[in-house]
Amino acid sequence: MAFLRIERKKSGNYMRIVESFRVNGKPKNRTLYSMGKVEDYSTAQLESIAKKLLEAAGLKLEDVLPKNIQETNRLNYGYALVIKKLWSIFDMDILFRKISLKNKTKFDWINVLQLMIAERINDPCSKRQNNFHKEEYIGFKTQNIDLHHFYRTLDILSNNQDLIKKHLFTKQQSLFTQQLDVVFYDVTTLYFESSKEDENNIRKKGYCKDGKPHKTHVVLGLLVDKMRNPITYELYKGNTYEGGTMIEALKVFKKNYNIDKCVVVADSAMIDRKNRELLTSSSIEFIIGERLKSLPDKIKEQLINIENHKPINKRIPKEKMSFVEIQYQDRRIICTYSEKRAKKDFYNRQKLIEKAEKWLKTPSQYKQVTKKGAGRFINKDTEGGISLNLEQINNDAKYDGFKAIATTTQLETEDILSKYSDLYNVEHSFRTLKTELEIRPMYHWTNKRIEGHIVMSFIAYTLINYLRNITKLKHREIVKTLDKMQMSEIKENDENELVYMRSKIDKSQEIISKSLKIVLPNDITTQKAINQLFT
Repeated sequence: MAFLRIERKKSGNYMRIVESFRVNGKPKNRTLYSMGKVEDYSTAQLESIAKKLLEAAGLKLEDVLPKNIQETNRLNYGYALVIKKLWSIFDMDILFRKISLKNKTKFDWINVLQLMIAERINDPCSKRQNNFHKEEYIGFKTQNIDLHHFYRTLDILSNNQDLIKKHLFTKQQSLFTQQLDVVFYDVTTLYFESSKEDENNIRKKGYCKDGKPHKTHVVLGLLVDKMRNPITYELYKGNTYEGGTMIEALKVFKKNYNIDKCVVVADSAMIDRKNRELLTSSSIEFIIGERLKSLPDKIKEQLINIENHKPINKRIPKEKMSFVEIQYQDRRIICTYSEKRAKKDFYNRQKLIEKAEKWLKTPSQYKQVTKKGAGRFINKDTEGGISLNLEQINNDAKYDGFKAIATTTQLETEDILSKYSDLYNVEHSFRTLKTELEIRPMYHWTNKRIEGHIVMSFIAYTLINYLRNITKLKHREIVKTLDKMQMSEIKENDENELVYMRSKIDKSQEIISKSLKIVLPNDITTQKAINQLFT
């Protein structure tokens, strides 16, 4: 018996006329005629072939089309397909089976976690909304999931956060096979929609980077590598001084991850004399922003004297970009000058001066102003009068375009500047966590739930960043692509069996599927095939 077969291969889809026969009772197939690649035929040619086959059978096209087609649902399949593949790549099931043995839960908390991560990447919202949105996906087991399962899953994550962080770090090291020679550290604050403090809670009031000092928040210290892969994080009370977090975070990192030697890169906010001494005594090399204006006058004069500077490289003129390097106490200090940075510093100062001049015209507005920002350009005399502080303005102008970096490494100057410029990687990581994944504001009140929420967001960021690295797509491109991976659930002729029609595959979807080596569903897919696809 002969039939038409479509064979799917990496090079394309091939049409063959195949004959089925038996040898000693066993079924065999042989190709009678190869019609070549499907892609080599136009739509009109394929339609003509189909019509001829129907004519040979004595049928018309309307005879084989279902008389009653109804779309019963529109579902997203992209998130489940991609997350389950990433789950496999990161061996998450191996890790979570170990955790499940300890917790002995009676619900599928791993599936709940996958659903929460899909929502965190897709459209971040509360756990209550996660529960409402669960029916919008195909590929996750959404039956018998209740709201309290989401919260109980956070508790499990909190209880096993150190194990999860270590597992993700180990997997990333093996996936990217790179030497961890440099780590980047920075701190941010995550606020809550609450101003109430609790003595035993990590939610506290303090300096808030989101400009919400009236809200409680927590402090998050994050370590990433040069590819923005998150290494680990530490969570601190909201009233913790950010500069005091780095040493503790690095000590925990070295102890838990068996790292003998690496260079830490951080901004000037992370360093003071005590921190520098602790880094040196702990044999941790650093490249850290130096507070130029806090150095002794003699040292500052050497660093900002452009006559002492050299060109950074031959391609850029000295007046555009230059540097000078001196040895000071236990560190090398490299001071760079950038014409572009000088223009930016000048512009920012002019904005502050304009603000200060407005206060001079309406002194009543100056009552609560501090000596920060525009306030430092205002002089206040003993009688309460105010005037523009020209001396402070001129002093500030001397530092336009200059930036100082301190290091204890023996690296070449260009390498040091390059690694310090890569510090934006950790800043970008925070931007992704806070903006795209909307890790804050948080609506959890207990320490366990707060910690669980951070762990879940950390897993989501690790997975999406891996996908970003291997596809070279931006975060928003990935989310937009996954959003478009949809299926129409269709019911034919009032039959009980459902079929699924997949949306059009675009270029970005092809990039993701090829990068992850996943098979996308056919144009029309049966319920049985769907079940196999997500198993």
